[in-house]
Amino acid sequence: MLNFNLSIAQQIAVLALQLGVIIFAARWCGDLAKKAKMPSVLGELLAGIIIGPCLLGKIPLPFHGMEHGLFGFTDKVVISGDNIIGEAIISNISFQSYYSSLYAFATVGSIMLLFISGMETDLRMFIRYSLTGTLVGIGGVILSFAFGMGVGIFILDLPAMHPCSLFLGILCTATSVGITARILSEQKKIDTPEGVTTLAAAVIDDVLGIICLAVVTGIVASTGKGTDWGSIGWLSLKCVGFYLAASAIGLLIAGQTAKWLKKYQTATVYAALTFGLALLVSGLFEQQGLAMIIGAYVTGLSLSKTDIAFAVQRALQPLYNFLVPVFFVIMGMLVDISAFLKPEVLKIGLLYSLLAIVAKVLGCAIPALFMNFNTIGALRIGCGMIPRGEVALIIAGIGMTTLYDGEPVLNADLFGVAIIMTLVTTMISPPILSWILNFKGKGVRREEKDMQVLHTPFSFNSPILTEFILRHLIDNLAKEGYMFSQLDKESGVMQIRKDNLSFALTVSGQNITFESNPDEVPFIKTLMFETIIALHLEMEDLKKLAQPEDLRQDFFKEDNTAAPEAAHNHRNSILKTFRRDAIIMELQSSDKAGIFMELINLLAKNGAVADIQECFDAVMERESIVSTCLQNGIAMPHCRSKSVNRPALAIGFKHEGCCFDSLDGKPTRIFVLCVSPTDFRNPHIEALATVGTILNSPENIRDLLNSTTPGEVYQIFQRQ
Repeated sequence: MLNFNLSIAQQIAVLALQLGVIIFAARWCGDLAKKAKMPSVLGELLAGIIIGPCLLGKIPLPFHGMEHGLFGFTDKVVISGDNIIGEAIISNISFQSYYSSLYAFATVGSIMLLFISGMETDLRMFIRYSLTGTLVGIGGVILSFAFGMGVGIFILDLPAMHPCSLFLGILCTATSVGITARILSEQKKIDTPEGVTTLAAAVIDDVLGIICLAVVTGIVASTGKGTDWGSIGWLSLKCVGFYLAASAIGLLIAGQTAKWLKKYQTATVYAALTFGLALLVSGLFEQQGLAMIIGAYVTGLSLSKTDIAFAVQRALQPLYNFLVPVFFVIMGMLVDISAFLKPEVLKIGLLYSLLAIVAKVLGCAIPALFMNFNTIGALRIGCGMIPRGEVALIIAGIGMTTLYDGEPVLNADLFGVAIIMTLVTTMISPPILSWILNFKGKGVRREEKDMQVLHTPFSFNSPILTEFILRHLIDNLAKEGYMFSQLDKESGVMQIRKDNLSFALTVSGQNITFESNPDEVPFIKTLMFETIIALHLEMEDLKKLAQPEDLRQDFFKEDNTAAPEAAHNHRNSILKTFRRDAIIMELQSSDKAGIFMELINLLAKNGAVADIQECFDAVMERESIVSTCLQNGIAMPHCRSKSVNRPALAIGFKHEGCCFDSLDGKPTRIFVLCVSPTDFRNPHIEALATVGTILNSPENIRDLLNSTTPGEVYQIFQRQ
């Protein structure tokens, strides 16, 4: 921050406050956007606008260094030295330069975003669609440049080769790959043909945009002197050559790099080194005149097929969750909404924005239609290329500092037009892209033969058994040296990789389905066979270890070692699942099945159970393993079932008693039904332990049997 009257410690304190506010604003606004069925990136961008220097960020605060607000700034900069304190005026000061330390966090966040996006990209598919992406990118650049330059020619009445017309054309070309990558990642669409083509086209877009910028700035600089086409051509060749060479070298040495990194063994260590490598490559790209984000993407893409990719993504996820939202919030801060206050600027800006959107959609979708994509796929690609974001802001900033006849190429009004276009394309692209990505159906007309994916399904008797087998399957893969991604909770998909072998598995209810190339199917079948055989042997040993009847007898043995606080905590937790309307003071049925059905019907009435029959079957299945009728007149039937909406308890009394297979042979009088969803995060075992703790007291049993109202029963469960 350009306030030299603040000590280093004070500047860092201000930076800490700014980052803290940004993190909370990003989280709150991102969550609100998700609740509104919008991408979280849109909420983060809006958060930046709200707390930025144009709105809340400019409100003065009574703290040293915040006289202009937490994010406000002025062109009057405090300087000090040799006991002289004064003010200097810096022309064309920007948010980036005033808050350079804060902007540095945003830059590192953009590198992290594109690095992880590169790792999530299917390399084989990227190579296959690289030509398509190049043609799509070129189509988008050509039409966007023509439409943007047309604004200067037909709206502003400028010559075609006027620097303003040329800069308006360049502003339209560059795609903000960061925004598109974030949306594709959230939608799990990065490794689809459309996602890969969009990212490839966006990278080519940026390379071509930088070349176009070099050409235009060269033309402006040589006005009246003759254009040095040789220098411009050499610069263009250098940019393209460095991009291609870096990509080729990265792919060639990726395997050896991964082996070297794995020598550090701990994933967090080699993940940090991998991100350090991404920073090094990004810096080299910037030094060669290319954007740092292109270098980050190339690094991630090169390592995407190595077996360390998943471990790196897991280890860097906390850092990703910190840096990437900070990046998008700060991008929102760069938007100057004061540009909307001038009617003429607003009018031209909205027209310019509309043309920018149409140019990208048509310029990218039309070539895609000739490259095996259908209409839906082509529109997905076109919409993914809409956002301009930080790239357009950077080019606009260069336009403001590039002089033509002693004046900036882009004056304040044209900069406002650029801001409007950036804001509109950035804000409109997330909802449009998310909407069209959710269209059902593939985006390609036909599958490529060597890209064919086979599905190998395995079905089991219950979701619990499926989860049990999955855990052992993962253990076997880990022992074999395979790396795997975390199981995505929404889609149920896990990616598995070792060297050149890779496949995916999907978990859905009672089924595990593998997606792989045909040559990987024999390995998958062998893997499942060996896993099930190993489990069979382990289960035989488990049967010898303990009999269910022995465990049932031990359930109600008095335990004096439990601390009073533990029992207190159990009783507090039971209140979350136990309700007054889940109590039957006198059960009508005289058989076990009838009593269980009465209790389940009661839970269905208060919304805890969605499918009565399915829940009943789950309870009876558990009962068939070993009876839940214990001793002292207590029965505790229970189950996990997908028909259960939330954890719940139901209590029923049969005062005359029912003669079931209880441990002590006495009639059962108190029935406590405990049900939970199949989601393993629910405290099902804790609920059973809580009930067991309460009913282990003879005093509580006596008071329960003497109760006459549901309220009295409820109060017993609340005793301290």
